[in-house]
Amino acid sequence: KQWYQRRVRGSWIKLKQPVNATCYIQCYGGPSHLTELAKQATTVLAAMKFYCDPTAPSNELEFPYIELAAKMGWDPYIVRRELRDLDKRVVPGFKLGTLVEFKDLSFHVHAPGDLSDDELDEVTDYLYKRVLAQKNAEVRRLRELHHSVLEVSSTTHYDAAHEVHMEKDLELKKMILEYFTESAEAMENDWRSVPPDLPSAAILSVVLRDIRSFIHKHHELPLRGRVIARIFQGISSPNYPATTWGRIKQFWRKHIDIDFDWMVRCATEEIAKMRISA
Repeated sequence: KQWYQRRVRGSWIKLKQPVNATCYIQCYGGPSHLTELAKQATTVLAAMKFYCDPTAPSNELEFPYIELAAKMGWDPYIVRRELRDLDKRVVPGFKLGTLVEFKDLSFHVHAPGDLSDDELDEVTDYLYKRVLAQKNAEVRRLRELHHSVLEVSSTTHYDAAHEVHMEKDLELKKMILEYFTESAEAMENDWRSVPPDLPSAAILSVVLRDIRSFIHKHHELPLRGRVIARIFQGISSPNYPATTWGRIKQFWRKHIDIDFDWMVRCATEEIAKMRISA
């Protein structure tokens, strides 16, 4: 917590206002119009240098101006103001104007890029622990709510329909209120691990066998334990989309009832064994 207050909320990481990170420019006077405009605007000239193909002249230019500002060491808000004023600028020899648009609403985070190895390790370790704590807290809260609902529930439909249990009703309302009002700080400080609900040893041996089979068949891919676990539980990702991997019935959604973290650990260990033996 002290590190977080000193570093993240201090001068290391700053969360700024969301911005439209991409700028689109169209010069109605053709490619030569854009070239002349670049001579008047340093930002456009730099964008053409980094994001334009010189062998294919065009009257359009689209580029991530936030990224460009970071590369050049410029203030992105000054860059944006200059780009917004381009449609008012008159380029000699061209009667037609210029269209300037901004799109792709994005988070804007400012962070240093010159951290030492020890500082990078510290940041990585903190972020990993924070994500793990949040995940454990969410899983724990869901399980506690589930058990609480079971405790106040009725055994039969008749009991619930013909008799009002005010004590159970108030208790359930209190549980639900606590679930939705638990502070973020309390969740962040919850480091208790949640023990996985694992099936029998026979079923786990089948999962291990499928993990080894998957690694053997797809060893040419940049595999990680989390990738294999996501495929076994049918969780799509940009590199492993459901439209492609969903057709591989041998593995896709094969073990949706197995603890995800357990599969990640086992798959990671099997990948490490494969690399050591290779």
